Amino acid sequence: MDPRFIGPDQWGQVSRLLLYLVLFAALALDAAFAFLLGQAIVPSLVENELAPPLLGRLRWLYLPLFALALALTGYALARALLLAVLLSQQLYPRFAL
Repeated sequence: MDPRFIGPDQWGQVSRLLLYLVLFAALALDAAFAFLLGQAIVPSLVENELAPPLLGRLRWLYLPLFALALALTGYALARALLLAVLLSQQLYPRFAL
């Protein structure tokens, strides 16, 4: 398998692929932190009376944030995988999936 020359179009695709991979990692961390705050940390602080009860009501704001971040994480991963497959088919035309 001989790879083809990487032109400006392919470098643009590589930069978009890296952007989606960075977004995937950042959104996955955001989803994890939102889930931990909403389901573990905030209820524990309210239960132990280390935080005011008003904070317990705010924990329900973390669930939609978690769902949104999780959905965007899946979208970023799907786009990154799609771009990676398309790019690999352009660079290695004889290697068919």
